[in-house]
Amino acid sequence: MKNARCLRSRRGVVLVAVLWMIALLSALAMAASTSLRSFAGLLAIDRDRVQAEALIGAGVEVGGDLLLKYNRRPLLPVETRFSLRSGEGRVRMSDELGRIDINKAPVETLTSLFAGLGVEDAGTVARAIVRWRDPTDASPAPKPAQKPETAETRHFEQTFSNVDQLAQIPAVPAEYATLVAPFVTFFGEETVNAATASAEVLRLLPQMTEARVERLLEARATARLDAAEIEQILGPAARYAKSAGHNVARLEIAVALADGFSSEAEAIIVALPKDGEPFRILAFRQSPRPTAYAEAYSRRE
Repeated sequence: MKNARCLRSRRGVVLVAVLWMIALLSALAMAASTSLRSFAGLLAIDRDRVQAEALIGAGVEVGGDLLLKYNRRPLLPVETRFSLRSGEGRVRMSDELGRIDINKAPVETLTSLFAGLGVEDAGTVARAIVRWRDPTDASPAPKPAQKPETAETRHFEQTFSNVDQLAQIPAVPAEYATLVAPFVTFFGEETVNAATASAEVLRLLPQMTEARVERLLEARATARLDAAEIEQILGPAARYAKSAGHNVARLEIAVALADGFSSEAEAIIVALPKDGEPFRILAFRQSPRPTAYAEAYSRRE
């Protein structure tokens, strides 16, 4: 009897050990399955990101080719689409020289910019920006007009490289950077390109009236204007808006994959005469996020 009880006891211990082993193996199997699913998900995300980056790279090339075709003609806003096996994209191109350059615009242009956007202390803000970018300029008065730099001699390394840096200046509230962002650049010239600037930008220039803006837009729509014609139309405001001899393009790129993954990017490119490269990228910023363009593409699929 005693031997039988010992045998049953040993069998019970073995059974419990087997059950614990099965439970442990099941837990390990579940953990492994979860890890594999997570790993597969990470691989899918990485694959989508790589494919989206490839599409954005193609978008930059498309924009560069379009810029070269314009050559020295005024670069008016244009949009084009492209597609690859992995998805499709859209490129919107506009002339960066048609914006007000924070790094080079004179103080009166900056004052008119902020005043036109409803900033009460526009003059104070404009002078603070000029002093920040050029500490040796202690005078609030504008510098004498200088000969505009050409594409061959222009250096693109400036004090400011993006609009958010304006918030570094104590006299400039952070919200002002968001306010001026649609109208400014860091790769332009002292004057705005009168042949491509939008009506919104033109209205923000000193001594500009609505009548002058309308006359310029009407004349631009019918013919390519030379410097003398622009000066005649704009009068005193022509000091702040002149025609440019080259183009610096802003590319706004949106791409979407067939599975719905989307991404956007913005690039500033320039084509320089006698350069070894077809075009050069001056600035690039990518931010993956869902877009209306991507949603529309997914619906078509």
